[in-house]
Amino acid sequence: MVETGLNITGGFDTAVLTHKRTGEALPFMASPFPEMALKSGLLLISKEVSNTIPSQDTVITTKKTKRTKNRKRLIFDDTFLHSGKTYQVNSAKSGLYAEILTRIIEQFEMALTKWKRVFVLRFDLHTHRFTKDNERITAFRKRLFQKLKRHYGFKDIGFCWVREQERAKTQHYHFVLFLDGHLIRHSSKITQMVKDAWEDPTGTFTVPYIKRPFHFADSEEIIQKAIYRVSYLAKPRGKGYRPAQTKDFQCSRMKTV
Repeated sequence: MVETGLNITGGFDTAVLTHKRTGEALPFMASPFPEMALKSGLLLISKEVSNTIPSQDTVITTKKTKRTKNRKRLIFDDTFLHSGKTYQVNSAKSGLYAEILTRIIEQFEMALTKWKRVFVLRFDLHTHRFTKDNERITAFRKRLFQKLKRHYGFKDIGFCWVREQERAKTQHYHFVLFLDGHLIRHSSKITQMVKDAWEDPTGTFTVPYIKRPFHFADSEEIIQKAIYRVSYLAKPRGKGYRPAQTKDFQCSRMKTV
């Protein structure tokens, strides 16, 4: 589970991204509302197949999974202080888990130290089959990173994902990538790589469309917008509905050396 240069612990807009936008925020305003509330207007990239016959290894649940106990610290402030720097965060209504938020910001700051210009990409991964473990997301990450490194030549890739299960009987995942912004000019290729690595012909695994899910962080204004956007992953709602030994989240552990 260890990528080259990465120590692991446990779509999209196709706007052209060029160096001409250095220091200039993308035409996106951070929404004050939780993103799940906006999902009613989103378009699924792949159609769901309603008449698919489950295979023998398909796990079907008839009732909602019980929530496990969680001792993570909740915060409700609209700002978060990390290593002497204050970030605007989206803690509306439900609050945020400080542990997850800290890990996300740590990896973002490490990416910023490495590259000065960070491509921040946020997307969702849906599954219409409940699984007690996270093997699918682990396999997805490995496939995607192989594609990214082969095409762009990345040495390091920063990431965080969270597992959630709300009203549905199956879990879904929120994912954020931190990439070297100097090596990316267009988002469409990464969009296709994500789809190829996650989706399947039966429609069991899909990637919903999110409008402008990326930021090119190289100025304080865009950095604040990016952290506000991805802080959504740290919300407590939907987390904990899984076996005790199964993780709610996982982040990379990039290092400067």
